[in-house]
Amino acid sequence: MSGEPNYVAGLATSWARTDPMEQWVNAAPEGERTPLDETIQEYLASHNPFPDESVVEVLRRDGSDDWEKAVIVERVGVDEWTVEYEDGEQAWRDHHELRPAGR
Repeated sequence: MSGEPNYVAGLATSWARTDPMEQWVNAAPEGERTPLDETIQEYLASHNPFPDESVVEVLRRDGSDDWEKAVIVERVGVDEWTVEYEDGEQAWRDHHELRPAGR
């Protein structure tokens, strides 16, 4: 049985080398964009999930995990929108910080 851990470890690495999803995830260069990040950027380059003047919810400015309402002023980059809060303040936000209103 002393060889069993190596056998089990060999099966695990063998699966990771042959599983298509694992190959896709592991193909990203370390410390650089991942395939998921690239897919999101490609999607955002051809779609605008937050059109101008749409009401959205934005992560609160105080750093909490709560959301507050805002309006999209304009899209300023592939993954960047200017939002205006109810108090008139404007800020740039990316897709991680935005979601459609009413969730």
